[in-house]
Amino acid sequence: MVDLCRRIASSRRFQTAILAVIVANAVLIGLETSPALWERYGGLFDALNLAVQVVFVGEIAVRLLAHAPRVHRFFLDGWNVFDFTIVALSLLPAAGPFATVARLARLLRALRVVSALPELRLIVATMLRSIPSLANVVVLLGLILYVYAVVGVHLFAGIDPETGEV
Repeated sequence: MVDLCRRIASSRRFQTAILAVIVANAVLIGLETSPALWERYGGLFDALNLAVQVVFVGEIAVRLLAHAPRVHRFFLDGWNVFDFTIVALSLLPAAGPFATVARLARLLRALRVVSALPELRLIVATMLRSIPSLANVVVLLGLILYVYAVVGVHLFAGIDPETGEV
């Protein structure tokens, strides 16, 4: 069973199928924003959402079993934690005190396309690594704006913006 799950999880077809479900789920969530469509096809939307949820839970189960007997290794990869968390959050009931969180978790399922495409993973990883350098850019821009603000106050201090008098 473990070997079968490993073959399935590493299969290109499996990954492509999951990506297709992620994209279909994103389209479904977009269609649900139309009150007219929801009124007419609400039952179908609910059934499709349940089917998507079953597919995602099945995918996580296969990927977890592929790491057996050392399932904890699954959680060493940040993208696996990301996928697992989104799927787990989307299992929250859509009613009650966590209704908003559950709806947002369903929307976050569309973000799983990032973890499904290696090219997007690289872009996100690069952006995250560049955040500390961006802090230096923010400091520099802040200094420049501060200098221009002080110069502006001194140059235009004699002009009243309300009356236009000098």
